[in-house]
Amino acid sequence: MRYHRLFLLALLLTGLACSRVSAQIVNIEDKRKGFDSVGWYGQIDLGGNLTRNKAKVISLNGSVRVDRKGRQHALLALADYRLVQVSGDNALNAGFAHLRYAYYLSDRWRWEAFTQVQYNEQLRLGLRTLVGTGPRLKLFAFGDNRVYVGVLYMYEYDEVAEGTITYRDHRLSSYLSFSLFPLPNVTLSNTTYYQPVIPDFRQPRLSSITAVTLKLTDRLAFNTRYSITHDALISQGLDDVPATSYDWTNGLRYSF
Repeated sequence: MRYHRLFLLALLLTGLACSRVSAQIVNIEDKRKGFDSVGWYGQIDLGGNLTRNKAKVISLNGSVRVDRKGRQHALLALADYRLVQVSGDNALNAGFAHLRYAYYLSDRWRWEAFTQVQYNEQLRLGLRTLVGTGPRLKLFAFGDNRVYVGVLYMYEYDEVAEGTITYRDHRLSSYLSFSLFPLPNVTLSNTTYYQPVIPDFRQPRLSSITAVTLKLTDRLAFNTRYSITHDALISQGLDDVPATSYDWTNGLRYSF
């Protein structure tokens, strides 16, 4: 029975609807959008699967985002939840909410501030709270192609292993990000994060995220994304928590 459940879970996690081992870091760069005009924008992603034979497997995922673009200000709000159950046992249970504000200093420079709340049951992360601020620079722009770099200060509070372990860290959150359009209906993007604890730079959190989007219609697109994260600090003293985790997601997106 144990191997049967593992086999069902493997099939589910490698399916087109949702294929992932949830990572510890949330990539905000691949969630940014460029808008041509001032106004409000929104997006909803929903998905679910139910499989029943000798075991029952339930998969649910949903996310929502709201953008407000002004002439000198921008606001981004995100929320995401994912659940996978095998015969009533949670194989994946994770979610986050993120709020980010940006003030445009010039065409190339902006100043940003953000806050985030996150949890991940399988990584024993009961609560992660982030607040941060810092500059973002547009390094390169050619047509719709963009390359950005950011260097932000971030305060991080983590509750791990049912609250028996807590971390309160000051971190440097730096990243390099690009978005390329090799074809009119194809987008390729990547973001690499470097987040060391200040002033101890010996155990940085490293993460890299690559995404490809194929636009099917004006509002419907197919997305595939792979990310990998290494964070030795969060796994210290926890044999069941890996220092390296990865995330592979495939799905459809409807925009409005």
